[in-house]
Amino acid sequence: MFTQVNGIDIKAISCCVPKEMYSIREYAPELLKSEKTAKRMVKSTGISHLRISPKSVTTADLFQKAAEPVLADIDKKEIAALVFVTQTPDYLVPTTGHILQNKLGLRNDILCLDITEGCSGYVTGLYTSCMLANQLQGPVIFGGGDTISHITNPNDRATRVIFGDAATATLVTPGSHNAFFSFESYGERWRAIVWENSGFRRTSNPINDGCLYLDGMGIMEFSLNEVPTSIHKMLTRCNFTLDDVDLFACHQANKLILTSLAQKLGVPAEKLPWVSENVGNESSASIPMVLSAMRRKKLNRVFCSGFGVGLSIGNCITDFSDTKLYGVSEL
Repeated sequence: MFTQVNGIDIKAISCCVPKEMYSIREYAPELLKSEKTAKRMVKSTGISHLRISPKSVTTADLFQKAAEPVLADIDKKEIAALVFVTQTPDYLVPTTGHILQNKLGLRNDILCLDITEGCSGYVTGLYTSCMLANQLQGPVIFGGGDTISHITNPNDRATRVIFGDAATATLVTPGSHNAFFSFESYGERWRAIVWENSGFRRTSNPINDGCLYLDGMGIMEFSLNEVPTSIHKMLTRCNFTLDDVDLFACHQANKLILTSLAQKLGVPAEKLPWVSENVGNESSASIPMVLSAMRRKKLNRVFCSGFGVGLSIGNCITDFSDTKLYGVSEL
């Protein structure tokens, strides 16, 4: 699917991570019994530390903190819709967006929409927010992120020392810029990242003891075959070249995948950066975390690419030159 939304501005982006930070060996000593083993893991993934939220802190809490500077720049009464993208909501019922509408002090006559999506979730949420801002002719506050550490298996190295927690807030308004989007779904590979028994389809013997499961080799293959092809198709469809893009803000799966993806595309590492060494894989919050890390650079045309759970790919090309990029706060 390829589409375009005209007449929007991405006004501001802010991020929040838990204040608690652990080295991967501190966090998983039973999996990384020696310093040598830990160093090998860091060399492979690029992740040396993880931001881990206490069980009492949810994704919604992190988003509420991230939203503070974004909402400070606008009259809250103007907000026309709230979009919240996460795989780790406060509750299944009610949806978290309705709770956040009250906590953020937004008016009652607005649309609140929750989207369950992972690694490609930022692009999905951004597309939804752009459409709503355009249709409603009003600002949309969009939150995204996860506290994946709450659902990893303490005995599973593939997830335990990879995922960190984070949430982000993005303000989208009617404006003068255009945004291009493409989406791909590979539902036949859904088992590559799965949290069995997390919904209403039950199994007596859930994979990975009922915690989040990740097929590392399958994800690597997907990321280095389907994703570069998807990126090239998107560029061709928009009549852009690699040189026309100032930054590739890609999902921060791990350093090996990002480095290999940059090499496969033929772009320098500084143009497709790895920035998550001290946070971990932030799921749907990772693209805004890249943008925040690059906030001192001039970002005109940015290619955002999220890929993973589904399996799925979400791409967006738009202008961030007028976007106010805040630093990363802590909660």
